[in-house]
Amino acid sequence: MSVRKFGSIRIGHNEILFLIGDSGTLGIAKASKNKEIFIGMPDNDEIIMFLEPEDLIVVSAFDTGAEIEEGIRCMLYLLREVDSPIVVLPENHPTSRRLKMVVAAGDHIRLDCDITPGTHPEQDILCACQDLSGIEITASPEGVEINGSVKKFKVEKFI
Repeated sequence: MSVRKFGSIRIGHNEILFLIGDSGTLGIAKASKNKEIFIGMPDNDEIIMFLEPEDLIVVSAFDTGAEIEEGIRCMLYLLREVDSPIVVLPENHPTSRRLKMVVAAGDHIRLDCDITPGTHPEQDILCACQDLSGIEITASPEGVEINGSVKKFKVEKFI
């Protein structure tokens, strides 16, 4: 399926939306309940982000295929159900090059391929592959609003 600019995609609290590019995949799920996500900062501080049920948890992976989609499902489960924290790396950290997935949460997230993976504590920006860069995702009561073009997407049951 193809999403046109300013498209709307319906997803429920028990579903996951995959946006699939040529070189990367995005997984989007609703927070589904009021919750806190802890964000570990490079300077030993911790930020607490409060999410409402309609807010989004988004995982960006730098590859495609069944194995990556399973990894995204697992990461979303860890964040949404197990309450795992998000960790932000310091600038120029060598592990940034090895990250296979990065995460953002909130009601509005924009994708950008020109940032270093894992080093941005701001939850309104997320590193993504080149062909998904520039897309903006906004939570809506019915699902998500997509501002940008996506070649392929699918909605699946989640949890």
